[in-house]
Amino acid sequence: MIVFPTFNDLNFVLYINSSLGLESNIKVSVVILVKQKLKNKIALLLSLAFLIYPLNASNQVFEASNSTPTIIPESTQVENGDKLLVGLNFRLEPGWHTYWMNPGDAGEGADIIWKLPTGIQSSDILWPGPETIPVDPLMTYGYEDEITLLTELSFPTKLEFPINIEAEVAWYTCKEICVPQKGIVSFNLIKGKKIESKTSKKLHNIRKLIPTGIPYSHRVNKIGDKFILELELENQEKINYIKFFPEEYGLIDYSSDQLLEQNNKSLSLTLTPSFIKQNINNFKGVIKVNNYDKTNYYEIDLPLKPTEKNPTSISIATALFFAFLGGIILNVMPCVFPILSIKILSFINHSHGSRTKLINHGLMFSSGVLITFLSIGLLLMLLKSGGEYIGWGFQLQSPLIVTLLMYLFVGIGVVFMSNIVLGSKLASLGNFSSERTDLSSSFLTGVLAVIVASPCTAPFMGSALGLALLQPGYHSIFIFISLGLGFSLPYIVLTMNPELLKKLPKPGKWMETLKQFMAFPMWASAIWLAWILSSQVGDNELMLAIFGSLMVATSIWMLEKSKIFALIIIILSLVLIPTEYDSNTENIEDSTYTIKKLERLRTENIPVFVNFTADWCITCKVNETVALNQSEVKKLMTQKGIVYLKADWTRKDEKIAQDLYAYGRTGVPLYLLFPSGEKPIILPELLTEDILLSYLREIN
Repeated sequence: MIVFPTFNDLNFVLYINSSLGLESNIKVSVVILVKQKLKNKIALLLSLAFLIYPLNASNQVFEASNSTPTIIPESTQVENGDKLLVGLNFRLEPGWHTYWMNPGDAGEGADIIWKLPTGIQSSDILWPGPETIPVDPLMTYGYEDEITLLTELSFPTKLEFPINIEAEVAWYTCKEICVPQKGIVSFNLIKGKKIESKTSKKLHNIRKLIPTGIPYSHRVNKIGDKFILELELENQEKINYIKFFPEEYGLIDYSSDQLLEQNNKSLSLTLTPSFIKQNINNFKGVIKVNNYDKTNYYEIDLPLKPTEKNPTSISIATALFFAFLGGIILNVMPCVFPILSIKILSFINHSHGSRTKLINHGLMFSSGVLITFLSIGLLLMLLKSGGEYIGWGFQLQSPLIVTLLMYLFVGIGVVFMSNIVLGSKLASLGNFSSERTDLSSSFLTGVLAVIVASPCTAPFMGSALGLALLQPGYHSIFIFISLGLGFSLPYIVLTMNPELLKKLPKPGKWMETLKQFMAFPMWASAIWLAWILSSQVGDNELMLAIFGSLMVATSIWMLEKSKIFALIIIILSLVLIPTEYDSNTENIEDSTYTIKKLERLRTENIPVFVNFTADWCITCKVNETVALNQSEVKKLMTQKGIVYLKADWTRKDEKIAQDLYAYGRTGVPLYLLFPSGEKPIILPELLTEDILLSYLREIN
């Protein structure tokens, strides 16, 4: 309804009530209330001209497939400082639906972007209470047939009229398929007192349906693996139906039944938490309450106070012990062996020399280990505080770091195999000559050992690292220190007890043979790194990186002939380093892990085995060889109908990182076994065929 102001001395009010038809024909009805007689025909002609002139040009309706959104203001007149209720009405074709702000297992709620003149402000969408819309085997929340979403506009004390209000709306309509929709609707406002009409009454009645604060005393507890929502009733009120709709994803399992139990003065609603753990601090959402003769929606927002510890959580003291023990065991992990060869040569070289020098080199090596563990840990915590999901071994998710390590191992192998003696500190990592006393070489060896070893997680390390990276506070620092002390303990013991090393043969020509032999583990590590790189970059980039490795070997050979030419070759090899992932993501296997796929299988009560792995994780690859890929294991999985899913973390993947965090882990491997309809079982980090079979046989 639009009201035109008094026109000159005619002193009349002209009302135009317009609506847009399906064929975009404007139907206009005019009611002229004349307070005094029109004195001449010219005035009459001028008044009729308003019917033609488009003062109220607007686009209130947008025609879309399967749905028609219409923007409806409670009045087309406002005054400075007013508030105006605006409704966005969706009419849906039979069988189609759209979504609530939390759509449930699938979909997306409507989004409104307001284009308003300066000073006008809009509220958040006022969402009516939703309904459950099952889409077997999923559960979604939304609306069918027709729904009106409300927004309140607030106007400043100074405005220039007329005003155009425009909204860009994006929404989904779904039936067997979902269709994303997007359109623009608008209307005009002129200055004047708000007019009460059927439209304004309708919008205010809709507002009464918006969920309000819950009138009942209520609380929520987590008992075992269930949420228990309790309401205290008055006057023995009988409620035949109650449904909780969570506001945030990851609070409850949408598809699970919500069990209602009622006594004379209270009721309880039992809910199943989501098996994907999220960092949610409040039990927040809307409850639908039906007491036979009427239905109400209420808001609920309660702090979550779990009554029991996470079964995967550990104490700080236990984490410190596990970190120390895991650091010791890390020395015998396959990923560390190439670097150990450097230290073995160093110990042999110093075993019959000065005890003081031997101790100093051992302490410098340990310092390199501790400082690097602390640096990686602090970097991880810093990135996490900035909102990044990043985990242990993240450096080998970078093609740049992988290629640089490949270059380094090729270079060290060339030095080991030849008689080249490099003057740089980096090349003296192993202290191969008895005359060398450069302590920085031992420090750098410790740094390199941690960089290469950190992608592996030894037994007991997973839970300790999870606590260190997922919990704030200074305790995390002590966990990384314990890890570093455990890793460097064998070297400290050996350097403090030289008599243990004196049992080794004295240095001689045999050391040259041993040194040359140690070149092969270095080159094997370079090949392993090239294989990791092949999962991150394209074939062309991989070949350039391999050619760069050849250039590194050439530059070392050229050092004694022309240092300048050797430096040029090194610089050229750095240019060939790939820095970005290959964008080709084709050939995705059916066994590839996604959270949606896992949710679907869980909903269907199908047992699932999830393997969180990475190509750079040697522990993972050993487990796959000795356990996961064994014929008996595969046969038993097939017999029991267990679906195998592989979560490959070779490349940086924030979604996989989030899921690792959800289970208290920040690195791989992680093995989860989901029995049908039960919570997941976390398997040991080191597997054998017998261990894995014993778990699988327990699945019914």
